Amino acid sequence: MTTLLGRKGRGRPHDPRSHDPVQAAVYLLTGMLLGLLVLAWGMAYRGTLAGGWSRALLTQTGQFGYLLLAASCVLGTLIGTRLLPGVLGAALKTGWHGVLSGFALTLLGVHGLFSLVGPGALRLPEALVPGFASSGLAPSGLARYDTLALALGTLSLYLAAAVYVTWALRGRLGHRLARALHLLAYPAFVLGTLHAVWLGHAGTSEVLGSAAVGAALALRAVVQVTAHRPAQTG
Repeated sequence: MTTLLGRKGRGRPHDPRSHDPVQAAVYLLTGMLLGLLVLAWGMAYRGTLAGGWSRALLTQTGQFGYLLLAASCVLGTLIGTRLLPGVLGAALKTGWHGVLSGFALTLLGVHGLFSLVGPGALRLPEALVPGFASSGLAPSGLARYDTLALALGTLSLYLAAAVYVTWALRGRLGHRLARALHLLAYPAFVLGTLHAVWLGHAGTSEVLGSAAVGAALALRAVVQVTAHRPAQTG
């Protein structure tokens, strides 16, 4: 018995996230939401979902994914600056920054999937390969799409996915490299903003998101400058 207790004591430390009922509820609700989105996508693919619904879901998943990406960038920028309220600081320590980033990436991926169904649907290569629609290999009739906007959105999704995946693999890549690649979240956010602006969908979400990320970067810069300023001696 003593040996077993000793081995148990030398095991991995208890992870508070493994029994967090709030995160469990979030995962459950997220699973239900994704299930409904998958059902709607399947109906749109089969042509049994009204075209207006498929376009609305395309727009809404993009906007909510963009807002979550903006929130993730803001929180990530302010980590370690002591500018966050205590509640947010505790939430970040329990992994909520990663959860938020995962939700953003998921919604942006679903946004891309809805571009493949409904009225004016893209072909898979057009959605996956930036610039494919203007390469001359795309099917005719795609001129109504702005290929630059599509390329910006695709690149934004790829960069966001690279940030999430490389951070998950930081144990193999090395913490320093993973932190450097984490900075790709900002180009992903900028490209996502330009994607919405170019398509003419920019509105309150893009204005608020850009302002919040810009303000967070400005605050982080001020903190960095003041932290490295040499102390004045009397």
